[in-house]
Amino acid sequence: MDHQEKFDVAILGSGLGGSILAAILGRQGFRVLLLEKGTHPRFAIGEAMLPQSSMLLWILGERFDVPEIQHLSSTERILEHVTPTCGCKKTIGFLYHEVGERQSPEKAHLLVPPATPLVSESHLFRQEVDLYMVNAAVKYGAVYRDKTDVQEVDFHDDGVVLRTETGEEFHARYLVDGSGHKSLVAEKFGLRKADPELLTHSRTIFTHMIGVKRYDDTIEESEKLHLSRNWYEGTLHHVFEGGWFWIIPFDNVEGSDNPLCSIGLTLDMRKYPHRGVPPRQEFDEIVARYPSIAAHLEGAEAVRPWVGTGRLQYSSTDCAGDRYFLMAHAYGFIDALYSKGLISTFETLHALAPRLIDALRADDFSLARFEYPRRLQAAMLQAADRMVFNSYRSFGDYATWNAWVRVWLANILFGDLRLFRICIKYLNTGDKSLFANLDEDPLPMTCPPGMNPLEDLQNFGESLLDRMDAGEMTPQQVAEGIFQMLSQMPLPPVHQWGNPAARSLDFLPEKLMRMIGWGKMEAPEPIQRLFDFDPSVLGGPPPAPAPEPVAVPAVA
Repeated sequence: MDHQEKFDVAILGSGLGGSILAAILGRQGFRVLLLEKGTHPRFAIGEAMLPQSSMLLWILGERFDVPEIQHLSSTERILEHVTPTCGCKKTIGFLYHEVGERQSPEKAHLLVPPATPLVSESHLFRQEVDLYMVNAAVKYGAVYRDKTDVQEVDFHDDGVVLRTETGEEFHARYLVDGSGHKSLVAEKFGLRKADPELLTHSRTIFTHMIGVKRYDDTIEESEKLHLSRNWYEGTLHHVFEGGWFWIIPFDNVEGSDNPLCSIGLTLDMRKYPHRGVPPRQEFDEIVARYPSIAAHLEGAEAVRPWVGTGRLQYSSTDCAGDRYFLMAHAYGFIDALYSKGLISTFETLHALAPRLIDALRADDFSLARFEYPRRLQAAMLQAADRMVFNSYRSFGDYATWNAWVRVWLANILFGDLRLFRICIKYLNTGDKSLFANLDEDPLPMTCPPGMNPLEDLQNFGESLLDRMDAGEMTPQQVAEGIFQMLSQMPLPPVHQWGNPAARSLDFLPEKLMRMIGWGKMEAPEPIQRLFDFDPSVLGGPPPAPAPEPVAVPAVA
């Protein structure tokens, strides 16, 4: 390699974010340098997809003509084109536990997302998936260097100079830092806050295990929910006061030959401060308190060293500057709850890539060009922090958690709809410019009161949790208040939102059509705008009219 060659873009970090961006830029004909401190294949977390992360990958692959990205948007394509080591995510399960008691099926939420021919959700075995995307970037012309530890970076009027620990020097017009928490650029400019102004305080313990049983095989027939899908077919969360476990199997779909299961325990540091004990010991101690979790993990063995972290949350004062951009986890991180990290990474990529392409073509890297992805990352981090923090607060009592999880579900449902709408409109027209319309949507949690019912719902629920913490309301009163507002909200008639006894949502195809029918014919403005698409491109029956809503008693 001629180290005096000047690349268009240098990217630090070859995880999914960095390698996808390298593939996109390479496909557009730019000279890209992808630098990795370590090597591939390597262990990485961030393994569980959601409909939004899958649809964003589909959009990125379609918009920038990179089919390798699109292959990651469904389990079927992954197994066919990428690797036989990934699992499926056909469910999102939450099981609430109390110390010393067997888990009650009446304190369980199993959510089955709607199946469409467009995408499907997966459990990503990252060491294989990340390597696949690095190879895709190289296929499109990116120059990849591993075992390359960049120690210094200097910014000049005409570009960036990177120097390694061995004295090598690389030149580029622009730098994207996707290296994660130990961001070189964040350190150089003092962007990382020593004590970030974030609400969530959590830490985690994790590993990969073999021999993890299917949860469905550890419970009695009378304890099963008998929905269209089972617990083991997706990501399972064991929730308890002060924390939660993730269970992410990679062998839960036909065609996968990976016996591993990703296991993690995340703890609220206000309730579980560090005690100085080894990670495995603390993990085992907490598992032993909950009989159903102990039965689920009985006989499982770790195949990787246990990892115990300090506080997970960090942020930066900014993510963009002269000739650089901090992407995804180089900018900040909250918590793995709700698998929001991959969504935020891909949303940022969708906002950053076209602007960076335009800047490269114009040879103009003024900060104004990157204002939208800059504000988007900040808003997404703050929104994730609030959702997760309030979830931890609700974990203290099942009634409160039973109410709050519906606030999350309503938000994720409309987040899915936002992307689904654009995908369907594109399939009907073939007009790629439609994808840019996503940038016109309001940033998360920025609407004035009365403009976005979902944000009003979240703000209301948060205010009740504040009152609970102040001793002004009981957990039951908080739950009743949230349920009453849910019963008054203009939400799709696919779930009894305001009924505490209606816990699970099995989103069968007929419910998807029912929701579309409601959205087109009965939903109030501005919600009706989200349904201005023709779903017939996917096949299936026309939208069904919405049924009469189920009456829910008012709260006194």
